[in-house]
Amino acid sequence: MFDYQGCKCPVCQQPFAESDDIVVCPDCGAPYHRSCYQKNAGCLFADRHAPGFEWKPAPGECPAAEAPQAPGAAPDTPEIACAACGAMNPVGGLFCETCGAPLHKGAPRYDPTSAERSPAAYGPASAPPADPFQMDAVPPEFRVRPDEEIDGIPARDWAAYLGKNAAYYLLNFKRISATGRKMSLCFSAFLFGPLYFFYRKMWVPALAYLAMDAVSYLPVFLNLMIYAGNPLVTGLSAQAISALSMAGSVLYWVLKFLSGSFAIWLYKNTAAKRIRAALSAGPASGPALAKAGGTSTVALVLGVVFEFVVMYAAIAFAVWPILGTLMGQAGTLV
Repeated sequence: MFDYQGCKCPVCQQPFAESDDIVVCPDCGAPYHRSCYQKNAGCLFADRHAPGFEWKPAPGECPAAEAPQAPGAAPDTPEIACAACGAMNPVGGLFCETCGAPLHKGAPRYDPTSAERSPAAYGPASAPPADPFQMDAVPPEFRVRPDEEIDGIPARDWAAYLGKNAAYYLLNFKRISATGRKMSLCFSAFLFGPLYFFYRKMWVPALAYLAMDAVSYLPVFLNLMIYAGNPLVTGLSAQAISALSMAGSVLYWVLKFLSGSFAIWLYKNTAAKRIRAALSAGPASGPALAKAGGTSTVALVLGVVFEFVVMYAAIAFAVWPILGTLMGQAGTLV
């Protein structure tokens, strides 16, 4: 793979600059400005696409992909070291042939949702906002490579399924798989409880958490019912209410601890089952895995709405005697 800076676009014949948005034909490898590729409705060499045909720059056309040879020296390919793993690669390459990390600043990054036959994108404008395999703050020996398997599933499939914050989850999944330790601190699950599970499309844990959360709040509603004079709690002792309040408080914090400590492990197991199901049904592309996984803002909003509706409905039920009295007084005044 070449560094296309200095090469000429076959359509407009203008040399590529470092800031240009470049795409590459998936069939022959010819580079184009994205606008030129779209204007031409595809590759200029489409009629020549056949097994064995590959676009190659003319001699001297791509200076960055070539290096001068000393007189009488044997042909050699200049190499550079990968900053991620230290492996040697051809100087004109864009990705490390060992770990897949970009070799040059501003090189294209891995996009798990890119279409299989779409032209490869190059240049700063084409890079996705986050690369799950570009972990600059992580030592090379702990990084996750695209072809590395976690629980028998390639990391690139994990990344395509996970979507947002894939790098964070890949590192944790790799550690859990290697050590067998299920505990991992997840502040999002600890703070937001069932909403985190709704956002990550873990429906069963989300509904189970909601049910247990409602039980933990039961003493609060009982106290409201007593205050409102609700006949359903007539005869309920203060000692029983106190015991229930203590049990509800303990349950509330136990739920927070469990979700904050084991949410990532639970997410790993849920994701693995869905990825395997998608792969067993046939070759699964990045977009298909992203649709099966990723995040759901709709589910998050519905979860918030559901919690508020249930909470206010329970409060209204608890204090309905007071509400009935107030409504009666308002009707009398009218």
